[in-house]
Amino acid sequence: MKKRFWPWALAAGLALSLIWGVNQFQRAESLDLAAENQYQRSFADLVTHLDGLETTLAKSRAAGTPTQQVLYLSQSWQQSGTAVKDLSLLPSDEYGLNYVDQFLNQIGEYAHLMTQQIAKGEQMNASQEKTLTNMQERLISVNRTVQELNVSLSTENISWLSKNKRSASTNFSNAAPASAIGEEGAATVPDSVSSGLEQLDSSLQKYPPYSYEGQADTHFVSEPLGLPEKTVTETEAKAAATDFLQTLGYTNVDPQSSGISNGTFSVYVFKFSSTTVDVAKKGGVITYFRDERALGLQRFDADNTASRALKTLQNLGWKNLVQTSVNDFGGTIQLDAVVEEQGIRIYPDKIRLIVAKDNGRIIGYDATSYWLFHHKRTLLPEITMDQAKSRLRSDVSIQEYRLVVISLPGWPEAFCYEFRVKKGGEEFMIYINAVSGYEEKIQRVIQTPRGEYLE
Repeated sequence: MKKRFWPWALAAGLALSLIWGVNQFQRAESLDLAAENQYQRSFADLVTHLDGLETTLAKSRAAGTPTQQVLYLSQSWQQSGTAVKDLSLLPSDEYGLNYVDQFLNQIGEYAHLMTQQIAKGEQMNASQEKTLTNMQERLISVNRTVQELNVSLSTENISWLSKNKRSASTNFSNAAPASAIGEEGAATVPDSVSSGLEQLDSSLQKYPPYSYEGQADTHFVSEPLGLPEKTVTETEAKAAATDFLQTLGYTNVDPQSSGISNGTFSVYVFKFSSTTVDVAKKGGVITYFRDERALGLQRFDADNTASRALKTLQNLGWKNLVQTSVNDFGGTIQLDAVVEEQGIRIYPDKIRLIVAKDNGRIIGYDATSYWLFHHKRTLLPEITMDQAKSRLRSDVSIQEYRLVVISLPGWPEAFCYEFRVKKGGEEFMIYINAVSGYEEKIQRVIQTPRGEYLE
């Protein structure tokens, strides 16, 4: 009886295995189909928005009035963002669409910068016009390639993934890319949408980068403006690091050299216990400090901790800094302080601290912003406070106001009247240019358990 049972049991097991295998195969096929359909829908949206982006960018170049330029440039900015979102739904990381993504982001950023500039009443100069023209011409080529892929997808029934991609092993990164370019620069004919996009991405790599100021609301300069002229030796830098650590409360200080870093600043790097101190070779100032020690039990609240940190800043020689924000992260606070000269707050000249609540000592110090942007400024308002107030909406309630310097995208700064206002139960920071009377910027004040944030 047992001899007859085993063949039947084996046959049943094989049958079940076969059924399971078929089921898994069908499930995998179903998932592949679902993924392919999702990619095709996202690609179809990309095709639509890319075509719209090319059209609005072309219209912005043909517009004869600032109003029309602002209209079409703002539309280009929005459509660029939408196209980037469409691209993010495609497997761009796996198939290497970094240059396409970067290109679309650059168009959106530049359109945004030009929208702001023209809205202020400043026309584009010849260099800016040339950059916009180059972007549009490059976009025409990109759009043409994407439109041709879309036609092939519809008429030639090509798939999203190439056969090489489907059959590639998990170590496919060592294989030759589908976007290989021939000796004379002619791209191979794509056998799928993914390989066509790879060829497009590869073709963008041959173009030079765009040159313009601004990285999406980032203030930057080509080199630090505030560093003292003196160049210090490593011995002098060590003495500066030692004095800094002793002022913070460290004892038996003997920082050891850990090399030289040539990032934004060229600095000597010193290590002592759990701390790191960066000393700029030019000027001999401390640009960065961090203590990675373990935190103990909290002894001070956020206000007391901030007060102790400000006293330490004064001991370090900072006499004209005012606290602008404190955010409570439990065991530590983050405190931002900026320069105030003759009652004017200079926001670009900022120092950021991390302060421990167990002993009230500074464990993080970042003065890079101050040393990057600090310079002599001539700050003479040409409109009065009352004239600036008249530029605000009549239905806002003014809570605070002062003169400030704020950063704008790229290098420019703006001398402004800052108004903290309430409207409809919300608070906003509104900046009116103290020279032109133009409304430079509006920020929304967000209240959180950790502190205030601006967006």
